[in-house]
Amino acid sequence: MAMEKHFIQEGKIRSKIESFLRNELDRIGYSSIDIQKTPLSTQITLYVEKPPLVIGKRGSRIEKLTNILKYKFGLESPAIDVQRVQNSRLDSHLVARRIAMALERGMNRRKVAYGALRGVMMSGARGCEVVLAGKLMGKGGRSRVEKYSDGYMKKAGDSAKLVSVGSTQAYLKAGVIGVTVKIVHADVIFPDQISVIQKTPVIEKIKPAVKKIEGEEVIEEKPGKKAKPKPGKRKKEREEVKVKKEEVKVKEPEFDKKLLEDLTIPVLSKIAKKARVVVTSGMNKREIINAVGESSKLTPKAFLEVLEKEKETPKIKKIKDELKIEQ
Repeated sequence: MAMEKHFIQEGKIRSKIESFLRNELDRIGYSSIDIQKTPLSTQITLYVEKPPLVIGKRGSRIEKLTNILKYKFGLESPAIDVQRVQNSRLDSHLVARRIAMALERGMNRRKVAYGALRGVMMSGARGCEVVLAGKLMGKGGRSRVEKYSDGYMKKAGDSAKLVSVGSTQAYLKAGVIGVTVKIVHADVIFPDQISVIQKTPVIEKIKPAVKKIEGEEVIEEKPGKKAKPKPGKRKKEREEVKVKKEEVKVKEPEFDKKLLEDLTIPVLSKIAKKARVVVTSGMNKREIINAVGESSKLTPKAFLEVLEKEKETPKIKKIKDELKIEQ
């Protein structure tokens, strides 16, 4: 039982130190304390909002705190280090103290609670909850509890230990109001949190490069070895090459756009219709010729069909002869 009594006594001393510092540094923005005992001294780290006010002029205030911790609470060689709170909006103790001070000044409780919630969530927290308990309705009213929450919050189980909790009291004329603030920080990972890992694509085996040489596929092998033709595809590739050559031969010959310049606009409009080119009333002769010349639908054969239906003039006859020669 001696060991259990030792730990209980240490817990009592820590609780008394915490209570003393909270009352002593209340207006300075006291957040928390960290005590570590070493063979040479007792390292005490204070986390506050305004470190210069804790240190005092030429270290007078911190020297006074050191003497109190040494003689009143019996700490051996206490060494105090003062650290600034990184983000005061995400510190539950500081947020609770601000709410209590605002309530003591007579501000509306809902406005204060929602303002604190908004500030915490905008600072990057995953969740926040503010609990006000006491005579909220004023003197003579019954005690009640009001909760204001936003985001994600754990309230039971071992996961609740990862939630930062800060509490304090606001002393009003009607009575004491308890203020409790719970904050879930952005970097907290709960044990029951599931993260889905996306399936990584399977890397396919690198296929050997394939080259085509005169209709034959040749596989490039590793350096130092001779390339071998891919078996079973020579005949198929030769047939495909033959079909491509025949398709090239069947392709219709193109005609010269200069042949269109000797024609009139009505004849050009009929040719454009044959070539599936839209001709508007605002287009001039040059624009019609360019549009018809760029069309892939107009072939010399279709051009001749249009001219055969027109009245034969010297210019049309000359164009017909040139088209027949080209064919």
